[in-house]
Amino acid sequence: MTTTDRTAQCACGKLTATVRGEPLDVYACCCLACQRRSGSAFTYAAMYPESAVAMTGASTRWRHQADSGRWIENAFCPTCGVTVAFRCEAGPGLIGIPAGGFADPDFARPRRFFWGSRRHRWLPLPHDIDTLDTQ
Repeated sequence: MTTTDRTAQCACGKLTATVRGEPLDVYACCCLACQRRSGSAFTYAAMYPESAVAMTGASTRWRHQADSGRWIENAFCPTCGVTVAFRCEAGPGLIGIPAGGFADPDFARPRRFFWGSRRHRWLPLPHDIDTLDTQ
């Protein structure tokens, strides 16, 4: 692997996504769909061109409607249930990778923060990241 190759994996390690190069975008989102899917107060994800992502291992896919009204399709491990990649109607030709799957504390910080209006009130809005009330 080169220094710009990274591998994200699920909790049990059976599903992986190896990406080549730097992400096109990195964002955080507090929409209700992201909160429920992640089980956390927000998601933190990186977007890559499809051609830069190689998936290995079995996955189950689940398509649902986001708060924006557009579809999102998650690819998650059928053993541990962790999402390793997703596609979304809003980003044709792109694959999203939840940043936590890389387990890299130096991973790029979000450039945008979506659905700030739906954040948990204890979570302050970042002053140096473009924050949108919706998406």
